[in-house]
Amino acid sequence: MNKNFSLILFLIPFFAFALSVPEFRLTESLDEKKQGREFLQLIWGGNSVVSDIEAATYLKKLGHNLVIYSKNPRKHFDFFFLKDNSINAFAGPYGYIGVHTGMLLSSDSESELAGVLSHEISHVTQNHLVRFSEKANKQNYLLLAGVVAAVLTKNGQASEAILTSTIAGTLQQNINFTREHEWEADRIGSTMLQKSGFDPQGMANFFKKLKDSGNAQEFLQSHPLSINRIADSLQRSARAPKSKRKSSFEYATIKAKLYYQENQQIELQKDKAITYYMQAYQAFDKQNYQSAKRYIDKLLPLNSDKSSNILAGRIAAKLGDVALSQQYFNKNHGTEEDEASVYYAAKAYLDNQQMRAGIAVLKPFLRTHQGNYESYELLALLYLKQGNIGRSHIQSAKALVTQGRLNKAIKHYQRARALTNSQDLYDIINANISRLQQTLDLYEN
Repeated sequence: MNKNFSLILFLIPFFAFALSVPEFRLTESLDEKKQGREFLQLIWGGNSVVSDIEAATYLKKLGHNLVIYSKNPRKHFDFFFLKDNSINAFAGPYGYIGVHTGMLLSSDSESELAGVLSHEISHVTQNHLVRFSEKANKQNYLLLAGVVAAVLTKNGQASEAILTSTIAGTLQQNINFTREHEWEADRIGSTMLQKSGFDPQGMANFFKKLKDSGNAQEFLQSHPLSINRIADSLQRSARAPKSKRKSSFEYATIKAKLYYQENQQIELQKDKAITYYMQAYQAFDKQNYQSAKRYIDKLLPLNSDKSSNILAGRIAAKLGDVALSQQYFNKNHGTEEDEASVYYAAKAYLDNQQMRAGIAVLKPFLRTHQGNYESYELLALLYLKQGNIGRSHIQSAKALVTQGRLNKAIKHYQRARALTNSQDLYDIINANISRLQQTLDLYEN
């Protein structure tokens, strides 16, 4: 953790302890982009990003759907689930927003999760993050660095020690400094929820629940919460039109699946469809594919949502029926292709030693879409299994770019360039290397 501490000190002013700003910045400065890349490296370097492609794409889609209704939808945003059982969420530089799995598991509705996201989005759109770096003093730097260091460290005792040594004596005077921004983020976030069709009471209900939770210490330290603020949020949401939007099946399955991954057991559910889904998922996880098929066959007549189709396709692939698996995955493509479905369609071919077919599914998608890290890594693996080392390096480079690791990405491109016999591909690789190097040069100057 010590080697990252200076970086944390550098990045921390961009967190939500900031002065409110009346004006908007429509585009991010070079410094913001630089800090965002370094923050992205720090997040991925902690090995805590949830790598489940369904969870990742779900959160990104939910977040971006909220951003559309924000005060500044042109700003850059990206969203991550982090493996941590504490109830916390945070906004980092360049619109990178992290949500702990503990936050998701403690929510009782999709509107509550959306409420937390809209609150963090509002910190970014109101430029609370940027202005703090211009006005924070050294004491703020030390305090906030300690908070984030404690959040990111994996050693519980070390985390407690860092928090104790940096927060004692300085937190209270900073609470008054940040309350203004928390109230502003509440008000703007509630409006965002209402415009997007979610229940604006979701945010208020979640804040009310936080006051009684012993697992929300980190959130309350970085997001000071008062009784008056809860009351104001409840009153505001009570005046808003009631939303009829229910939590999606995808929200429920993501939540149930992450609970299982953490606890290795199924959480009891009232919904029969969710129960069948998790029974099928548990059997699949234990490689009991015939049992998984029996449960999925019970689920599909009740629910043929995207999550159900993906799990049905994965089960069919493991049972060797690739054609059937592709039918399930293809059901999820409406006006645009679903990345998680494309990913598992390609993986179904990989599992059945059909590398060319897997590449044919995933490559066109990534040519026209900005994919997640997992998709580029899967395409790299498909090329590697096919024996095409050069193209495998190219996809590994693209995967590293999504993590902000530009230096390592350049090295993979250089290896690919040394292996190619195609002048066209050589020129494309050179152009990518030049683009990444120019970006690094801008950051360093």
